[in-house]
Amino acid sequence: MNQELESISKSERIVAFITESVRDGNIKIGNIIPSINATALKFGVARKTVVRAYDKLKKQGVIESRPKIGYLVISKRPNIKLRVVIIVHSFDGYWETLYNEFREKVNSFCEVEIYFHHYNIKVLELIINRNVNDYDLFIISSFNNSRIKNIIGRIPAHKVLIISRNDYLNSIYNAVIQDFFAGTYNALCSANSNISKYKKINLSFPEKSGHSPTLKMGFIKYCKEFSVPYSIYNSLKDVEIEKDEAYLIIDDNDLIRLLNVCKSQNWILGKDVGVISYNETPLKQVIRDGISVISCNFLEIANEMADFIKNSRSVQKVIPIEFIKRNSL
Repeated sequence: MNQELESISKSERIVAFITESVRDGNIKIGNIIPSINATALKFGVARKTVVRAYDKLKKQGVIESRPKIGYLVISKRPNIKLRVVIIVHSFDGYWETLYNEFREKVNSFCEVEIYFHHYNIKVLELIINRNVNDYDLFIISSFNNSRIKNIIGRIPAHKVLIISRNDYLNSIYNAVIQDFFAGTYNALCSANSNISKYKKINLSFPEKSGHSPTLKMGFIKYCKEFSVPYSIYNSLKDVEIEKDEAYLIIDDNDLIRLLNVCKSQNWILGKDVGVISYNETPLKQVIRDGISVISCNFLEIANEMADFIKNSRSVQKVIPIEFIKRNSL
């Protein structure tokens, strides 16, 4: 499968290269572009890969083939770009960071749109069914639903890149993902000297929110191995916040509630109450003198997404999840 993914990705890279050259004026209307053999040699690909790329350029109206002459540029078509769609659960701050970084890196040769499935399998199915033939690449974050494999399977494999989560997909597709079990466990281990200052640690994990259940498993493994007293709540809405305890918060609404309670009690974050939030955002770097986080680097995921398109390479990569210590713990 990897060879097929690689060759098709390279054909799209050739399309992007020639389109960009025409748009920039490096190749002018009326110019003859390199032959199939010359382009295959330049990009280190098979002839069939170049044929596929040239056929797409012909369909787009950029080039035409003429007997005894070759392939001739007939139009600049400045708006021809690879069509890319990102499908994630919501536009939280960390997804916004990823989206903006990715768009900046591929803006010259990709049109990027974004949809949100909200961990709803019916919404994801509707998005894919309506758009399966409209995009060159689908970048999707999976979630915990047994129908995921069949629904995403309606898209040709070479047109899919899985990011962040690959629930039910294993290594079927190219992927840049997180390991929430090992990542959460290792991050908490690295924060243990700070967590151990508190009587216990509480995890606020909204069960129906769609977050990876392996995250909770990593939390439990840490607490048991280090003999850390713990509680797990579905929400902090009806939970009495206790002094001298630490809290690992998944949902930002719970984080806001916790910060408001601490403010009303005049409790000092990092001393009276310990706070760790999941997933880095720019705001968490500055509010209340900095909120400690457990997070992967979403800019790194964005860079991997861009490199996947630019360099036409297959990818199976796990982005590390780390503890970032700030004043709240």
